[in-house]
Amino acid sequence: MKKLVCAALAAASVFSVACAVDSTGKLSPQGARAYLDTIQALQDAYGKAAVAGADSPMEGMWQGLSLTRLVDFDADGIPELYCGMGMSGQRLYTYENSLKQLDIPTGVSNFGSDVSPETCLYVGADGAYLVEAMVEFFGNPVKYHTKQGDRMTVALTYTRDVDGEPAPVCTLNGAPVSEDALRAALDELTAGMTRYSYSYWDGLDDLSSPKGTVAETIAALRGLTNPPARVSTHRVRINGKPVQLAAYEIGGNNYFKLRDLALALTDTDARFEVSWNGAAQRIDLLSGKQYTPVGGEGAAQLTAGQAALTTASVWLDGRRLDLTAYQIAGNNYFKLRDLAAALDFGVSWDGAAQQVTIDTAAAYQD
Repeated sequence: MKKLVCAALAAASVFSVACAVDSTGKLSPQGARAYLDTIQALQDAYGKAAVAGADSPMEGMWQGLSLTRLVDFDADGIPELYCGMGMSGQRLYTYENSLKQLDIPTGVSNFGSDVSPETCLYVGADGAYLVEAMVEFFGNPVKYHTKQGDRMTVALTYTRDVDGEPAPVCTLNGAPVSEDALRAALDELTAGMTRYSYSYWDGLDDLSSPKGTVAETIAALRGLTNPPARVSTHRVRINGKPVQLAAYEIGGNNYFKLRDLALALTDTDARFEVSWNGAAQRIDLLSGKQYTPVGGEGAAQLTAGQAALTTASVWLDGRRLDLTAYQIAGNNYFKLRDLAAALDFGVSWDGAAQQVTIDTAAAYQD
């Protein structure tokens, strides 16, 4: 009976079901790793997604970490990670240099009844909203949360009491309004957006099921932490001279071994020494120092394969670097542009010639 009531009330809301929102945008591979670790931690704490059986008081409802979505709430290109655990609550995380949990309502929305948990998201090109509501029709406040700067804020609050006579009694941000004015304001707020509504009741066809969303999000994130690596066929010139440098192409960027690049730059203004600091378990780079070959530079025979994000610790002149590095076939490969930014030398790309040009006399530019 409760399922029928929930379905009837939920159907009264206007919504459209759309495709997944899991775009990684400008999220860094390190951010993707942090999001994956968060998903794993929530699965350990709440369990993996599963529908409760007949022995549970919540029979037919999704339990555990049932819903995950990547949503860019402030349209800065870096998506936030939304996680829904049904009656056990919800979480929202963002990543910029480090992981941060954002302040959102503890529980998911209950548009239908107190046993009909639902996640409602409006997503558009200019941002997104997470909707907070109890039973909308009986005067409970409905709030649209979005992200501004490093925190979540409420963009709009409304109430709608269907028991009002002769028409529903509505408020918008605390001020009384007509129902038509309220609907017009909501339409204006969400113009051009897609509404994603997920019911935690299994088989409630009026709304989207969270089924498979965790797997979809994990797959999108692993596209950054474990991407395919193909052998780069791009030519490389250093200060106008062609050089042979073995590299992998990952996500449109070239990745080199540190020692290979150090050897190639040893007679230039961008020279740097590479050493292993066993006591600190890190790689130390010293700028301006002649590179000392150790043997094996440039000897790797590259083959296409799967890359794995590595947390190799690299320090330059006593300062820790934030580098994107992948391990492939037992070796670490570093993003050329990260190294160019750290060592301050110029890198440019000639698409017509399929050529990377390194100019050690020029300063690095994004």
